[in-house]
Amino acid sequence: MGRGRDRKRMEERFGELGTGLVELTIRGQRHHLYQLLRNVGMDHADIRPIDAHSLEGPDRFAIRYFDLEERFMVAYEFNANFEYLREQGAHIDEWMGKEYYDFPWAIFCPDSP
Repeated sequence: MGRGRDRKRMEERFGELGTGLVELTIRGQRHHLYQLLRNVGMDHADIRPIDAHSLEGPDRFAIRYFDLEERFMVAYEFNANFEYLREQGAHIDEWMGKEYYDFPWAIFCPDSP
């Protein structure tokens, strides 16, 4: 499995994973990645921040994160009030390729015997 269209689209807009910023200054205040997740309401146990971006215009930003439960890379765009604008995602298999299917993912189901 090669680079998929969702990954390509994300990298065209934000660059390769991890090439963004580790903090953003918004309205004169610096915010590190975990603060940004908290500010947009995405600070959950299964979310891991990757990088952040200042986008076109003075009031548009993004944080990229990995959603462990869904196994998705997500680019979450927001404004200076930390209000949702849009998002795009790509499944982790677009980065891992065949290794994704060989990886020993832990799958827990409460209804399992």
